[in-house]
Amino acid sequence: MNTLTQPSEFAALVQRFFTERLLQQQAASPRTVAAYRDAFRLLLGYAEDQCRKSAAQLTLLDINADLIVGFLAYLEEVRHNTVRSRNARLAAIRGFAQYIASQCPPALFIAERILAIPMKRADKPMLGFLSRGEAKALLDAPDRET
Repeated sequence: MNTLTQPSEFAALVQRFFTERLLQQQAASPRTVAAYRDAFRLLLGYAEDQCRKSAAQLTLLDINADLIVGFLAYLEEVRHNTVRSRNARLAAIRGFAQYIASQCPPALFIAERILAIPMKRADKPMLGFLSRGEAKALLDAPDRET
C-alpha cells in the first residue's frame, strides 16, 4: 500500500499530528491548536477546490509545495490576510511537514519542498518620536490650574 496515494493515510497523519505531536509531545496551548486547526481548515478547503476532490479524498501527493504556494497567495490576494497571518498559517503547515518527514519516509521529498517555502518578511512599522518642540507643546497644553 502506497502511503502517498491513500486518502486514509493522509487523514491519519493529520489526526496524529494534532493528537500526538501538538497535544502530547509539544503540549501546545489551546490557542495554538486552534490556530493550527483554522489553518488546516482553510488549507483543506483550498485543496478541495484546486484538486476537485473532497477533503476525505485528498492524499499526501495532493498537498505539495505548489499547492501550498498557491494557498499562501490565495490568503493574501483573495482573503486579504496580512503577511503576519500568512506566515502564521505557513508555520502550521511547516510543523505538519516536519511531522510527515519523520513519520512517513516516502513523503520526505514533499516535506522538504514545503519546508523550503520561505516566510515572507513583514514590514515593521517605523516607531515615531516627537521632536523637542512637539514634546514641549504637549507638556504646555494642559491647563495647570485644573
